[in-house]
Amino acid sequence: MDRARRNVTHSTAPPPVPHQAADPEGTRSPILTGDTVEGRRVLGFTCTALSAPTSADDQLLLSGDADAAFPPQRSTNPAYQPTLERTGRRPDEQFDALARAYQADDLGAVLADRFHDLLHGPHALPFTGDLIEHLAAAGHHTWVSGGAPRDLLMGAAPDEINDLDLTGTAPAGTFTETSRRVLDLEGVSAEHPQRFNPDTLTCTVLDPIARTAGASLDYRGLGLGLAGSNYRATGTDLLQDSLQRDLTVNTLLYDPLRSRLVDPLGKALDDLADDQGQRRLVPVNTSTDPLVRAEVLLRGLKFLLRWHTHDLDEEPLRVWTQSLPADLLTQLDQRGEETWHRLRMLWSQCVPDATAPEVTETLRRLGTVATQLAARCEGGRG
Repeated sequence: MDRARRNVTHSTAPPPVPHQAADPEGTRSPILTGDTVEGRRVLGFTCTALSAPTSADDQLLLSGDADAAFPPQRSTNPAYQPTLERTGRRPDEQFDALARAYQADDLGAVLADRFHDLLHGPHALPFTGDLIEHLAAAGHHTWVSGGAPRDLLMGAAPDEINDLDLTGTAPAGTFTETSRRVLDLEGVSAEHPQRFNPDTLTCTVLDPIARTAGASLDYRGLGLGLAGSNYRATGTDLLQDSLQRDLTVNTLLYDPLRSRLVDPLGKALDDLADDQGQRRLVPVNTSTDPLVRAEVLLRGLKFLLRWHTHDLDEEPLRVWTQSLPADLLTQLDQRGEETWHRLRMLWSQCVPDATAPEVTETLRRLGTVATQLAARCEGGRG
């Protein structure tokens, strides 16, 4: 990673987003986390559709809704919320003293070019750029998330990124409706079928004719944790999103319209390479949900194995793993077989070769809970 980033100052206010319509009264601008409706604070959004959602399926969540047995029927359209007060902060206003935002070219001479090729190059899904601009025209912010910002920053080529992960302020139904409109306009709806997972609120656009089998664009709104809630939700807060991810190195976001890399926690860049060039694996998700904890453990194991030949500080991950409750597997058993199916699928992605010599030793260092979880996942993989 280019060490020039340590001499870069924080970016100033970003340039205007292309196609953003003026809305002085805020009647069309999307509702944000932190706004007020009916005198209650806006938390975020959920989606009540089981498949093929539209914006009509997006539901607004207010303070107190997380305890409800079912999500409310409350429109996210600001035109239908006469009591709306604009008290939330736009994403570009959310950076505090810890957060950092950099122009891509300041972090590496060709980093902006890599991101451009990722979104517009010969291996890119052809509609991606138009989709992001259509969302921006409706007032939504969209970022490249997942492994792409991390890997491109570390020198990976754009064609090495198989799947594109996006996140943003658009709720699931709004995103799916917008992507359907873009695909229809470009006449490629048949070539790019869409999928929706109501359990995770993940929207997927497939590319079955791509050279890379199974290539896809996955979108999920910015993460929002509602402890004890019976349903999934998304929001518009960058910090809350980071705290729903697994490791600090996976919290980076790239804004393609401003060519800007955002480090919401102010930790990811340093943990990818400190002053001595050492990588650091630091869990960030503080959820007490046993499934979330197990998923974070498996993803941490993936990077321990992937980066085992590098100078790697694994102590933060090891300390966190060894602090997990001894009855974690019992807690997972109480969640049912579907939970174990999900974990076995993740295990197969994180540890494609469980017989590799470094796997046993790595699990030993992580402790008993990690070893037991791995045994259960591997034992049921067949």
